[in-house]
Amino acid sequence: MEFSDHTHNLAELAFHGATEVAPDQICTKEVIQALATWSHRPNHQVSGSDLLRLNDCAVFSIDYEGKARDYWPSESENDISETLIREFLYHEGICTLSDERVRLFHVRYTIMALTGDEYLLVCPYLTAAGNISGIVVVTVTKMI
Repeated sequence: MEFSDHTHNLAELAFHGATEVAPDQICTKEVIQALATWSHRPNHQVSGSDLLRLNDCAVFSIDYEGKARDYWPSESENDISETLIREFLYHEGICTLSDERVRLFHVRYTIMALTGDEYLLVCPYLTAAGNISGIVVVTVTKMI
């Protein structure tokens, strides 16, 4: 199974690394409250991406087979984040995730000679058997 997706592969994007940081240390109260609501949703086998739709935050979900959905506000608003997830952070898929712990990555990159950075929340959700079914990715850069 191939996790990368050539429609979400920005050839002009150069990855410069990612650092995991604690969400509660740098995210706004609004993000922390949304994460708490998401964590306490009644059914952990659904992505719950609608609970993480915040102003100035792009959101999408991607399952273990690499199928993306739940784009908000649009697929194009998630292009860079999806490329970073597929090509660099989880280029071999999300099978390396072993638990439901929410992770926040500070990702540094260059695209067409412009330096950029994104803060990406990665929120895993489960199958009925308790395995990782997929992740919700929230770009919280403007909420830091």
